[in-house]
Amino acid sequence: MGLKPLLILLLGGALMCGQFLRAQELPQADSVSYAVASDSLSTASSVPDSLQNDSATVKKKKEPPFKSRVKYKATDSLKFLINEQKVFLYNESEVYYETTELKSYEIQFNMNTSIVNANGGKDSIGNDTGLPEFKDGKSEPIHARSLSYNFKTSKGIIHETKSKEGEGYMHATLAKRYEDGHINMAGGKYTTCDADHPHFYLALSKGKVMPGDQVVFGPSHMVLLDVPLPIVLPFGFFPQSNKESVSGVLFPAIGMEVSRGLSATNGGYYFAFSDHFDAQVRGDIYSSGTWKINLLPRYMKRYKYSGNLNFNYGVTVAGEKGLDRTETKQYSIQWTHTQDAKANPNQNFSASVNYSSTSFDKEFNYTSPSMLYTNTKNSSISYRKNWPNTPFRLTANFNHSQSQNAGAEMITFAFPTINFSMDRVYPFKKKESTGKAKWYEDITLTYNADIKNTLSGKEGEVFSKKSIERMTNGFQHSIPLSKNFKVGKFINITPSMNYKGVLYTSHIRKYFIEDSITAGGQHGVIRTDTVKGLSYAHSLSPTLSIGATPKFYLMNVYGPNSKIEAIRTVISPSATFSYVPDMSSLFNYYRNVKIYDAKVKDDDKMSDYKDASGKPQTYSMYDRYIFGTPTTAGQSGSVSVGLNGNVEMKVRDDKDSTGVSKKVKLLDRIDARSSYNLFADSMKWSNISLSASTTIAGINLTVSGQVDPYKLTPAGNRIDEFGPRLTNINFNTGITLPFTKEGKSDEKGADSNQQKTGSDYDYFDVPWNLTVGYTLGYSKPKFDGKITQNLNFSGGVTLTPKWSLNFQSAYDFDAKQISYLTANITRDLHCWTMSLNFAPFGISKYFFFQINVKSGTLQDLKYEKRKSQSDFGVNLW
Repeated sequence: MGLKPLLILLLGGALMCGQFLRAQELPQADSVSYAVASDSLSTASSVPDSLQNDSATVKKKKEPPFKSRVKYKATDSLKFLINEQKVFLYNESEVYYETTELKSYEIQFNMNTSIVNANGGKDSIGNDTGLPEFKDGKSEPIHARSLSYNFKTSKGIIHETKSKEGEGYMHATLAKRYEDGHINMAGGKYTTCDADHPHFYLALSKGKVMPGDQVVFGPSHMVLLDVPLPIVLPFGFFPQSNKESVSGVLFPAIGMEVSRGLSATNGGYYFAFSDHFDAQVRGDIYSSGTWKINLLPRYMKRYKYSGNLNFNYGVTVAGEKGLDRTETKQYSIQWTHTQDAKANPNQNFSASVNYSSTSFDKEFNYTSPSMLYTNTKNSSISYRKNWPNTPFRLTANFNHSQSQNAGAEMITFAFPTINFSMDRVYPFKKKESTGKAKWYEDITLTYNADIKNTLSGKEGEVFSKKSIERMTNGFQHSIPLSKNFKVGKFINITPSMNYKGVLYTSHIRKYFIEDSITAGGQHGVIRTDTVKGLSYAHSLSPTLSIGATPKFYLMNVYGPNSKIEAIRTVISPSATFSYVPDMSSLFNYYRNVKIYDAKVKDDDKMSDYKDASGKPQTYSMYDRYIFGTPTTAGQSGSVSVGLNGNVEMKVRDDKDSTGVSKKVKLLDRIDARSSYNLFADSMKWSNISLSASTTIAGINLTVSGQVDPYKLTPAGNRIDEFGPRLTNINFNTGITLPFTKEGKSDEKGADSNQQKTGSDYDYFDVPWNLTVGYTLGYSKPKFDGKITQNLNFSGGVTLTPKWSLNFQSAYDFDAKQISYLTANITRDLHCWTMSLNFAPFGISKYFFFQINVKSGTLQDLKYEKRKSQSDFGVNLW
């Protein structure tokens, strides 16, 4: 059919409403739209075809100009030229056809050619307004000054276009769109700057955009602030995949260090294996011979697990070849694995690994104070499982600890460490209780079993044959059975019986060797022999424990004219008595040191070795074993006493009309504890532990210390005479500024104003934060006292919406100087970022200047300048 019937209908509507139709008067966009008429109407006649008997006179139907309905609207006016079959739309004009959308100030629609022309307009002051915006399907919109588009062929011509492609933007003075969606450009620009006039770009002689795939371009050069730079590319491409990431080259940073020479660092390749797994392989190389390779895989499965690995291996080279050249192997591994809590509530696997060679951080992480000044590293790999509707649970761990103190480097591995336990059960409780429960129904039973292996040694020796021979391991399990009786409100009596057993792969024997001479010239030494073979020891320990924990309240109430309403003091003393009888006669794992006699095969027939006082020397068969000896030699008993409390004050608020008082804590906590050994020969009281904490005006204050109740001899030995001595005290305080109105630290700090634009930024309220921590310690175990002090402070300030400063430092009171200072200055340059990291003094001096593009697409477009602690001795600045 033709357009004539439809145009007649449109003309009739136009005559009824006037020559111009207001879009706001139309209920829907569809109400003023061009649509394909029904096939029952013929273009040859106004008479239906069904009434024409002569089939030979029936004309062939014409193809409709559009396959689907075309919708259009405008907020100002629509103009129809019936003879020319054109429609003009003005102001906020919109045209929709299938998946194609076109918006512009002015749109001219030719129904004969199916071509639409779009142009922008001018506002009252002459600025551009309503520039054309074209979008096809899910692709990013194309912005232009003017364009022409054929709805039938899906081809178009675009003038002065701008479109977003991935993280970047394509500009072109002239572009042609083809039916497959590809766009050829002339006089193009590619940039990641979102400004209409970009601060930097690659000037492209020609290019082609394949939406959702890539941007390919020919000869190009870099332009910065409209200044052409001598950076030329003969050709190139930018991936524009709909995937989150694609594989590609990671360009290195070129630098220069005095001691290591010319360098290419952090270069490599990125592998996008799948949506759930990717990896980076990066490397550093220096002209001195130092090199490092870095493997960085990541994995993630939604609602299941996620993790990442950071593995480094390399060699640092120092000195001159043929003279004092040294090569040191360096390595590190960090692994983090987290299981989603929803994945499996009954089992969990997690990992947090941090292991490295002693000097790795000094050589390669000198810009990170948290890593550089950390002397200990720890790792943990854990698996946990519990069985639903049962009291049983299993935990397996692989642990690692590493001390990096100079001269005392030590590495310890504990693997595996397995624990199997049963929660508390009531074995004698009836399934269906009737009446009052019997006393024995409250008896509880638990079970706990452990397997542990530990391996220790220095770096490079920890897995040596000698260290493996010193590996300690063992198995331990215990079955506690207990019953609690409550007497009154505060007294608890708990009798219990505990079975304990240990299993080792060896035990020890000790002999006195008379013929041996020590290094000091003394005759006779005690030799320890390890007897290989499984050795099981167990014990049965009845225990009685009686404890009392009353609580007292002291209230001081003030008159109605006082600002203070009341002060309440809470005091809670505690006392616990514990007794374990001597069971060593039934389970005796203690032996006397024997005088070695090669002629006597039975140890029990050898003579006992006695010290100068005539007493036999006793030892445990499992001395220094991982779980120790299951029994103790002799009975044991103790009385533990303690006192804790707090002080609060109620203050009347004159501004509160409801009369509700405000609570103020004067003393958050005060605590004192000690114990008395009933069966010790002397000095039965243990050291008295004291601690207290409070908060005053937002400042946290904590103090703790120990008091030795016994005197010292002039030689520095403790004697059984009372003479309390303060052996150590520690005072800690810290504050974070600024405070909120409630007196709490403002956690947002310098970030609270950072996201504001220049127009919103409050220049009279500069965001800042400062955290200060101070520790004062005094130690006097004997006659000489020592004072130690630590002061750490960090903070930041956002000077302007674009400038920010952050720092971290510490003061060394012994050296009377700042021990280290690290600072970071950042400048937001819209589409670029400039930063300066530096440490002007301390054990690791460095500076690192970088200016780089923000976007990840052009992350290798940067300039770096650095000097590290390896250049110590030269002028860093």
